[in-house]
Amino acid sequence: MAVLSGRTRNKAISRLGARAKETRVVVTQFTKCWGSAGVKTKVLIIEDDPGIRRSLALSLKTEGYRVSEAPSGTIGLEMAHSEMPDLVICDVNMPQMDGFAVVAKLRESPDFGSVPFVFLTARSERADVRRGMNLGADDYLTKPFTLDELIEAVKGRLKKHSDSREALTQELILGGERLRTRFLSRLTGQVEHSAFDDAVRPGASSSITEATVLFTDIRGFTTISERLLVTEIGELLNRYFQLACEPIVAAGGRIVKFIGDGIMAVFPHGEGQPRERQALHAIQAGLGLSLIANQFRHWMYTHYADRGLPEFAIGVGIHTGEVTLCQLGGAGQDNFTAVGDTVNIAARLEAQTKELGWRVVASGAAISAAGDAVIHGAHRVVHLRGRTKPVLVYEVTGLKNLKATLGTEQGSLPLQLRAALLGNAEGAAMAVKAALRETLLALLADDAGPTLSSPLRIKNYALIGKLRERGGSALYLAERDTDGRKVVVTIRRRSAGDDAAFRAFVEQATTLRRLQHPHIAPIFDHGFADDVAYVVTEYFPRGSLKDLLWAALPPARAVELLRQAASALAELERLAIVHDAIGPERFLLRDTGQLALAGVESAHGHGQPGAPREPSAGELLQYRAPEEVQGENRDHRSDVYALGVIFFQMLTGKCPYHGATGDELKHQIVHAPVPSLPAVLAPWQQLAARLLARQPGQRFDSAQAVLDAIGAIERPST
Repeated sequence: MAVLSGRTRNKAISRLGARAKETRVVVTQFTKCWGSAGVKTKVLIIEDDPGIRRSLALSLKTEGYRVSEAPSGTIGLEMAHSEMPDLVICDVNMPQMDGFAVVAKLRESPDFGSVPFVFLTARSERADVRRGMNLGADDYLTKPFTLDELIEAVKGRLKKHSDSREALTQELILGGERLRTRFLSRLTGQVEHSAFDDAVRPGASSSITEATVLFTDIRGFTTISERLLVTEIGELLNRYFQLACEPIVAAGGRIVKFIGDGIMAVFPHGEGQPRERQALHAIQAGLGLSLIANQFRHWMYTHYADRGLPEFAIGVGIHTGEVTLCQLGGAGQDNFTAVGDTVNIAARLEAQTKELGWRVVASGAAISAAGDAVIHGAHRVVHLRGRTKPVLVYEVTGLKNLKATLGTEQGSLPLQLRAALLGNAEGAAMAVKAALRETLLALLADDAGPTLSSPLRIKNYALIGKLRERGGSALYLAERDTDGRKVVVTIRRRSAGDDAAFRAFVEQATTLRRLQHPHIAPIFDHGFADDVAYVVTEYFPRGSLKDLLWAALPPARAVELLRQAASALAELERLAIVHDAIGPERFLLRDTGQLALAGVESAHGHGQPGAPREPSAGELLQYRAPEEVQGENRDHRSDVYALGVIFFQMLTGKCPYHGATGDELKHQIVHAPVPSLPAVLAPWQQLAARLLARQPGQRFDSAQAVLDAIGAIERPST
């Protein structure tokens, strides 16, 4: 089971201030190492003169470039399409296909729209230079030239291209501060403002056109991220988005923004891109995303089966309408973003998928645009935030005579897109953890407290009041939105020298969250961020078993409570878990009178409702087995001994051993014989003696054995 390390991400919020710089580093490193470690920048030389071609190739290889050589324009085009180069050097005068025809052909394809292209030729007339640049060349070197001039031109063009690609990659990623705010609103219940309320940038060329917009994000991403490390969140996001982008790209969509756990894609309508086809392709991609999410669910479960993560699921919202397309980059670079009401509607339709219980939701406008090929199920009229008019929406279930688009082979995404994926994954992981940390630290603040005018929340829990505050921890009474149930939110911050206890707190929450047992207190929610963590547990207003032990209990009641306590420990034994803190204060009482074993800090009634009194060191010592008192290792039989002390206390109203000092008490525990019960309690003497045996080997060897022994005893009447 993964635990928090002591040195990871302690400055997540301050690091977000440098988010853009960090992402640029990630993108640059990714660009240098794309494909596999050590891959070099590839230069394609298209030159019909073998002597010049080989001289150029040798010079570039000496500089560390990977070089491919083509003796003609036709072969050069074939080689470029076979393996995309990072830069092309091309002669102009060649038979069959000259250099002008080569650059014109390359620029016809969006994949080659921004690949640097350098002419190297003896034709130096101004008209030739102008023609080449107009066709899309980036530089024009005339012969004769020196090799130093060539190397300088190559390095300069690659540097300019890298800077441009890096800037365009940044346009694909939502900024770190906006991501943090986005995740913070999910945690605190604030209104989440649209991630797409971007204005057209000054100086950017734009056009208004009709398009179908697709928005998708991961359901429960906040909960997933709370229970993973930053590196694990980044890996999960990057791996899933690598798969999720495939059906979008394969269907002809343009991915224009990554928003942490979300993707926005646009399918523009226009010449060569008819309305019906583009809307249909968007719906195909949406169905493909749904299928890929099903496949990815298995991957997530395989890698993080022990983290208590929610089932992986996504939502997809699709809408057709007018958008403003804003051109990014310069001429020859087919990159754009999209803004407008249509974009926001698509995002808000996706937000409706969870409430509706549908994976793919399309507006009536999108369904109408896509034609009769779409198979849809139920339909609803929904009201979207920020809109006065309702929107008719449909559940998309399939396509007639068409398959959902799943995409091409993995790893075929363009380099710029893959770099953006990596930057988004890293930035989103940092932002979501920073948002959780900020939320929890605010709740730990001295002046934190819910009021009518300023209620406090975390996720779907409304905080009612603070039950207890001690050192680096605080307990809140809260109410769950879904059913109004009272719960306890415990927040704990790691302090100096507290690493082991803090890790245990996180690990216990992770482990016990998976347990479903009537006598183990459930953990409804939990998460951690750097040096602070929280759990949401059941609320026990009746207090703990300790509150019943001021006097002896009826024997039948004592045996029944022992059975319930042993049942909880037997479940832990089945999972090879030793509780290591067994005492009556750990067994909490429900309104029904049932016991429930608590594994982490829990609130129960003691004095002020919901505010527990912590046991003293002397009280804790009473329940420590002889081997523990002597400094030896404990195991599940030590928990059995603690049950014996509790059982003896329930029957008699007092603990089996006493001492004026801690040392005297330790001596009694280690050396004194098991005390005898009063004669009226003789039927339970043997059971108590085996529970309290000084040697572990003489005790019941498991809690299940205790249950078996209880079952064999004839229960007396009360």
